[in-house]
Amino acid sequence: MKKSNPSKHIERPSRPAYVTDVTMTIDEYTRMAMKVTEKSRRLIIAIAETIWILLGAAAFVLKQYSITVFLGVTIIAYPLLIDYLYKRKLKKTFAAMPAGQNEHIRYEFYPDHVLLLTNHGDGSYKYSDFIKMLETKDEIVLLLSRDQGLLILKENCSQELLDFLRGKFPK
Repeated sequence: MKKSNPSKHIERPSRPAYVTDVTMTIDEYTRMAMKVTEKSRRLIIAIAETIWILLGAAAFVLKQYSITVFLGVTIIAYPLLIDYLYKRKLKKTFAAMPAGQNEHIRYEFYPDHVLLLTNHGDGSYKYSDFIKMLETKDEIVLLLSRDQGLLILKENCSQELLDFLRGKFPK
């Protein structure tokens, strides 16, 4: 009879170490999407505004004051317009996903993976599947890719869970 090697036996916990949940409303969906795309939106705005500032300076030097004023207004309005249009697009996207609207998502955190439980299916991700963690004052987003993430609301988390996640994704 062959003996098992006790060092190779890994005991898996039957209960999660931490649990939290979120209901994916339009507000939560928008918060998550805005956070996930923040860097790319800022880059686009910065490039466009740099060009407009240079054009405005050239127009001012050439004494084309009406163009300078127009570009000044554009520089102020462009970031607001981009945010408005992006949020509008997110609302349309959310409205087109009836299965995901008001979806209750339960996150179960284990030492080596996180389990997502929903009414429409379950998913399991190893912590190494995530490319990074974004953290704000109110939420954490675990990024699976540049434009896909899991939203975790801090108000629904214990301090131990927050510390656990920070330990899994050091800055």
